[in-house]
Amino acid sequence: MEELFLTWFLIFVRAGALLSVFPIFSAAAVPVRLRIMLAGLLAFLVMPTVALPPEFPRSGLLDMTLVLMKEVSMGLLLGFLSRLVMFSASLAGHYVGNEIGLQLGGMISPGETTPTEVPGVILQLLATMLLLAMDIHLAIIAGFQQSYSVLPIGGGVLSNGLFDLMTAKVARAFLVAVKIAAPILAVGVVLNLLMMILARAVPQMNVFAESFSIRVVVGLFLFGSVLSLASHELTGYLGSVPEDFLVVARWLGVGD
Repeated sequence: MEELFLTWFLIFVRAGALLSVFPIFSAAAVPVRLRIMLAGLLAFLVMPTVALPPEFPRSGLLDMTLVLMKEVSMGLLLGFLSRLVMFSASLAGHYVGNEIGLQLGGMISPGETTPTEVPGVILQLLATMLLLAMDIHLAIIAGFQQSYSVLPIGGGVLSNGLFDLMTAKVARAFLVAVKIAAPILAVGVVLNLLMMILARAVPQMNVFAESFSIRVVVGLFLFGSVLSLASHELTGYLGSVPEDFLVVARWLGVGD
């Protein structure tokens, strides 16, 4: 019984750390008790497939503390991988908002505590809808369970390969954000050039004042047009998150 409880508790620690930064359940509107209950339920479901290290029940306090720290770090790392999707959507919305002149109209996005541009909120809600509608959250739970097959409880060693991998994952988040915002950024450059030419051709016209309304109208039209592109990019990104769990766990398991 003691071994079963320790197994459940260590899985609960990793699952709780994951849910503490997961895009949906880390929202301020989600009660902490609910996150604790979900982590406990997830640990109970995963427990039959996870084996406790034989030497752990006989370990000292220092060794147990080290294992707990490893499990918390692993959960936070997996949650960070999931969080990158929302960061990518928010960053793309930031680019779009600055380009079409909506950078001052910020609002609080669900799951966030700081104001975000309106396009960023829309893209984050789109990513959340795709996450739930395509059952990717279930694949993420499966990836969490499979991570124990390559990284057992108490395992994990930092390595240069892991650092390079995480750098590549963060770079991909920036790349996806640029892909979503690229059409609007490109049209914005062309529109600015046209406004410059118009200002030279018609000096009596206050092009600077008129350009704000034109940028908003054209930008909103283009933003609606690129939502399908954003859905495609975010879907591909979300679909790769469960595989990222296994890849990161494998690098932690093998070390250098």
